[in-house]
Amino acid sequence: MSDLRQLQQRREQRSFAQWDGDVPSELVALSEVIVRQLIDRLIELGPTPTREQVQQEVTRCVRQFNGLDRAWKHPWICTIEREDIGEVVWNLVVLCGFDDSEEWMDERDW
Repeated sequence: MSDLRQLQQRREQRSFAQWDGDVPSELVALSEVIVRQLIDRLIELGPTPTREQVQQEVTRCVRQFNGLDRAWKHPWICTIEREDIGEVVWNLVVLCGFDDSEEWMDERDW
């Protein structure tokens, strides 16, 4: 069962403030938008989403990060960014009532 209240609270928090000064501000801002959009879609699924529904939204998010990584002048999602993105996504998956694991991120290119 999704914790909709926690998801809503999480939406108001920054996900990648730790990147400020290290990652171009445009990429930080776009990454924050991608996460907020994922949260919005997870909230729209309601209190009892299926694993397949959550996976579909996580996959969409991962593909957005794939595109953002490819579209920049050079690949910028490296070890730290990869771990940070994974941590954010897995925490959201847990708030939806599912266990976190690498399987959720199967579509990533980074």
